Formats: sequence, C-alpha cells, structure tokens
Amino acid sequence: MLLLQILGGIVLALVIVAAPAYLYYRFKFGKYLDVDTTQEPLAIHLTEDVAPDWLDNKTVKPALDELFMLGFKKGAAYSIHEMDGYFLQAFFKSPIVAVLYWHNVAGYWVDMVAEEIGGKEYTFSNAPMGGGIEQRPESKKNFRKEASIKELYEGVSVFSGQDNISYVKIDSINFRGYFESTYKKDISWKNRKGGISYDEFVRSAGEAPFSSKEKNILDAFIETKESELHQWEGAALDEYRKTGNIEEDEFYELEHKLIIVPFMTDATAFIRYLEHKGFVSEQQSDKLGRVYSEETDIYSLFDNINNLLSPELRAEYVEELNFPLNIKVYQMNESMVN
Repeated sequence: MLLLQILGGIVLALVIVAAPAYLYYRFKFGKYLDVDTTQEPLAIHLTEDVAPDWLDNKTVKPALDELFMLGFKKGAAYSIHEMDGYFLQAFFKSPIVAVLYWHNVAGYWVDMVAEEIGGKEYTFSNAPMGGGIEQRPESKKNFRKEASIKELYEGVSVFSGQDNISYVKIDSINFRGYFESTYKKDISWKNRKGGISYDEFVRSAGEAPFSSKEKNILDAFIETKESELHQWEGAALDEYRKTGNIEEDEFYELEHKLIIVPFMTDATAFIRYLEHKGFVSEQQSDKLGRVYSEETDIYSLFDNINNLLSPELRAEYVEELNFPLNIKVYQMNESMVN
C-alpha cells in the first residue's frame, strides 16, 4: 500500500500543479490517478473471501498453475478490511508460505516467505516496487520484479532448506494471525524510526513506471509526511485518552486543542501540520519553512516556534507517549484554536 501511495502521491502532486492539463495527465497516467493515497493503517485484519473472483483473471491463472506445479497447497483467500481493493491467496509448502496478491492497479505479485524460529525472516518477491524501502533488521527481503515464481521459490529455498535450523510452521490454521502480526511489526518499526525517509521516497519513486521531476517528488513526499503526522496524531491522542481514562464526551471538548510533536519527521511537513492545526498562520508557515526546512531535531524546532509566541499564548506540554512512536503532546492556548 505504501508503494502505491507513493506513486499516487507523485501523480497527484503533478496534476494539482498542472490542473488545466488534467485530461492530458489522465491519459498519460491513467490508473495511477485512481490510487488511494491515504496512509497505511497501523493494523490490518484479514477477512476470508469465499468467492475470490480475481483468481479467475486470465493474467493470474498462470501463477496459480506454477504454484501448484511447485507442490504448493492452496489455502484460503482474503481481502484486507482496512485496504480497499487489496486481495491475497495463501499457499503452503512447509516451511515456505507463498502469498499471491492482487490489486487492480498493480496487478498480481507473489511473496515467498520462510522464517527461522527466533531468527531471520526471508522473503523473495516479484512485487513491482519495494527495494527502496528499509526493512526491520531481522527481515531480509529480496525484490526481483522480473523473477518467475519458480525463481522466487529457488531463492527462498536456499535459506529454508538448512537441516540445522528450525522454522516457523505457517499453515491454514495460523496464517491469518501470522500475516496480521507481521504487518504490525513492519508498520511499528517504520513508525518508530520516524516514518518513511526522503531517501526511501526518492528510491521508491525511481522504481516507478514513469519518471518524475525532483520538485514533484518533493511535493508528494511532504504531502505524505503531513498525512503521516495526522495519522500519528489520531493514534497518539486515542492512546492518551485511554491511558488517562478520559471519558469520550470530555475528550471531545479537549481533542481539538491538542497537537503532537514527534521526535522525528520532515520539518516542512511538521510546519504545515501546525498551520493546518491553526498554531501558525499561512504566512508564518511559509517563512518558517524557508528558515527551518533542514531542521532534523523536531523537539527543538517546536520549542523555537512555540517561543516565538508571547508567553501567554504558548502551547503547554501535556505528556510524552511512545505510541505509535515517541511523541510529545501539547495543548494549545484557547485563543490559538481554530
């Protein structure tokens, strides 16, 4: 989802700038204009699909045949509750699990996975993008977008066929729980390192099936990072309410006064987040962006911005949280609230 979000964000940034030429870009980029550019959810849930029609697609059937020829047994098919338009089908050949994915824009791709007990996870994938994204230290992912399913199987077999190593057994009984928990580990690790970095974004844009100007990539990155901030805000404030045992009615009156300050994010996106919260004006946001665009210490950045205000108008520190990453919560002065 992150990779499609990046593609969609780049195209959207370009189209917004060149709105009069929308029909041209609709012709040029077609399906990418329809990609959902919302943030990846912090958790997902698989819903079993009793009639996966997408498996009847003529482009998918050769993949099914190849998996069966390699000796894989078919498990259940699923949709992802939080990700509209994403579907998957599980296959098993212990200790390897193969996952066949489908999305209307991206088409199909396959992941081959084997995991050592208490050790590394090995994934070989022919997903069209993904090599530019950093992974958890224990997660070793090899992206080969031109690889056949047989080549993916041969790649993961090198690591899964060692007699002196025990592997996690993934089958039709525990697949759903395994998949959901692995996703949660991936997204938690990504957030705890401050979300997607600009370098990762640029590398992923380089994998796209179309070229983009640097400015369009930067604009899309900033939009992505601000969207990420609003997602973190929702999760962090919900955590704050729960841990503080604050009643929902009471919190409703308080929520719009609260802002978050993560330990790491993009400075320009953070300044825009403050603008959209009403903490700084549009004119101030432009000036702050010019002065602090390269700032990496976001705690210090916020202190500098907060201290520009008269003491009576400054936001007051409330609490520090560690979900979905290290975040400080501040409450705005009533007169600063939109």
